[in-house]
Amino acid sequence: MDYVSIVDLGSQYAHLIHKRLSYLNIDSILTTEFDENVYRAKAVIVSGSPMSALKDNVKDIEINIRNIVNSGKPFLGICFGHQMLSIAYGGKMVSDRAEYGRTKINIVSKNSILEGLDNNEEVWMSHSDCVIDPGNGITNAISERGCISAIEIPNKIAYGVQFHPEVTHTRKGLQIFKNFLEIAGFKYKEISIYEKVSNYYAYILDEIKSNYHGGKIISAVSGGIDSTVSTYIVMKAVGYKNIIPVLIDHGLFRENEVDEVISYLRKVGIDPIYINAKQDFISKLEGILSCEEKRKIIGELFAQKLFDIIKQENADYLIQGTAYPDVIESGKTKHSQKIKSHHNVGGLPEWFNIKIIEPLRGLYKDEIRELGKIIGLPEEILKRQPFPGPGLAVRIIGNFSREKLEAVRKADKILADILKREGIYSHLWQSIATISDSWVGVKGDEREEGYIINIRLILSEDGMTADYYLPQKNLLDEISNRITNEVKNVSAVGFITSTKPPATIEPC
Repeated sequence: MDYVSIVDLGSQYAHLIHKRLSYLNIDSILTTEFDENVYRAKAVIVSGSPMSALKDNVKDIEINIRNIVNSGKPFLGICFGHQMLSIAYGGKMVSDRAEYGRTKINIVSKNSILEGLDNNEEVWMSHSDCVIDPGNGITNAISERGCISAIEIPNKIAYGVQFHPEVTHTRKGLQIFKNFLEIAGFKYKEISIYEKVSNYYAYILDEIKSNYHGGKIISAVSGGIDSTVSTYIVMKAVGYKNIIPVLIDHGLFRENEVDEVISYLRKVGIDPIYINAKQDFISKLEGILSCEEKRKIIGELFAQKLFDIIKQENADYLIQGTAYPDVIESGKTKHSQKIKSHHNVGGLPEWFNIKIIEPLRGLYKDEIRELGKIIGLPEEILKRQPFPGPGLAVRIIGNFSREKLEAVRKADKILADILKREGIYSHLWQSIATISDSWVGVKGDEREEGYIINIRLILSEDGMTADYYLPQKNLLDEISNRITNEVKNVSAVGFITSTKPPATIEPC
């Protein structure tokens, strides 16, 4: 079997390379080492990494890349892989020219990997080190900040790009992969998301059936698409009577959300047991400053509540709606760094002895939505915006308090109502209101030191990269005025205009 080996050195996007190749009907293997899978591959791609070629011991990586390239094997280095290719052939780097998010590059010498791209292209960057001299390589593109953004090694089948062609925000990224596959002698065929996800659905049904050996299954549902699709798939695989759906109300949902969620779930045959645990969660969070500590408290208490239900029902399995971006951000792949903790990724304590079913662990949000369509979920579930498991707690910056919780909940409702009225809400990946301390205001000729509400409106396809959205000025004014007038102790409203990267979608 001919395949591409993807060496994952800890990039947030390495799995996206695999995803892009799968949509071209190309087999690929993800590995974290330069092992036999790499040296037997027909072509090799090396990903980005949190490591630095200037600060970390990367000699073994350099040697392996040189060996692969010198063997005549087609090679593509992305981000850190691009930097290491340059270093392997005498290049030089500096660490003072970071580039994140939307960046323009100028193609100064087009090579085969850049065929089909314009001389000036918009790409997505995420790096702090910068190649300034390609050594024995040829410079093919330069960024607006002067970083060498694409190189090739003469008389070799080796290319490097500093930007990320695997993310959707690099407009012609897929073309680069097509070019590389053609250079490497692969015949690709584009397949649709429907075809891929339909095949996945058939596969995961069979896997669940073969791994289920009887007994009760607990499913923690929230009304979000991840937990809903996960529960529905397992119900299809093993039968409705074996599933016990549970909705734990931690008091951190949006306004009226619990009632809406239960109504939506019942429409698709999921009738959850309702557990009111608001006071337990909120009392433990009171006064907590660190966002990671908030996540830890919520995760542990959530696990305890689930464990109580598991013991009560004598259950053997637990369904979790873990999606692949959760795995990446939790740092659960070798070389990767933890961005934030997710209570459904490695967040269950060791004493939590139960078999876990994760039907969506290898999928992205766009694929999960497509799977939801295939299994017939209604639009009100499919179009629900992603919402963090810890709820509004992670949108409270600084000390947690009940007053802040109610303020950010009300601000979120005002924001959502305006966006829905204008037909904007359903086109956004997420609309987020956060609260933090503090801003001096003047209300009625009196000094008032109140909270800051920051608004973040997000455009994305899979949550791995994101752009911001700003409404027209009249809507900005309405959102700001209504929040400062209607939400108690709020003095200022801001709008976040950072892409991902560098900023994550949620504040913490």
